[in-house]
Amino acid sequence: MPIMINLTSAEHGGTSLSCGTHGGCGVDCDCGCPYTGMEEKGNVELIADVERRYPNEWLVFVIPPSEDDFAPERGMLVAHSTDDAEVFEAITRITHNQVVHVYFNGTFEAYQQWMDAGMEVGKVEG
Repeated sequence: MPIMINLTSAEHGGTSLSCGTHGGCGVDCDCGCPYTGMEEKGNVELIADVERRYPNEWLVFVIPPSEDDFAPERGMLVAHSTDDAEVFEAITRITHNQVVHVYFNGTFEAYQQWMDAGMEVGKVEG
């Protein structure tokens, strides 16, 4: 199963079951969202280390508030898979207030093979 952390509970870095259940959830709220707990629980690691472990896979990270949203060096891996559908399904479980990065961690040639395979079966529209 590609999902690494149960994203619908406090396990994913939150500190209470009310995490992400209200419209004002964010870095400064007190509902116990992952932004307030993912680093303290040790769920954040260097993205480069994760990339070495999962070459040619799709990766999904939640980015902590201490990182640059556009060029993070650290994140919390929440899903990885060779199947893009699995990681995009996992994204639907992430609370609405999270900064999420999802991408293919491989060479351009491997990505192109994935695209070509999708075009053959009508999976990818182009």
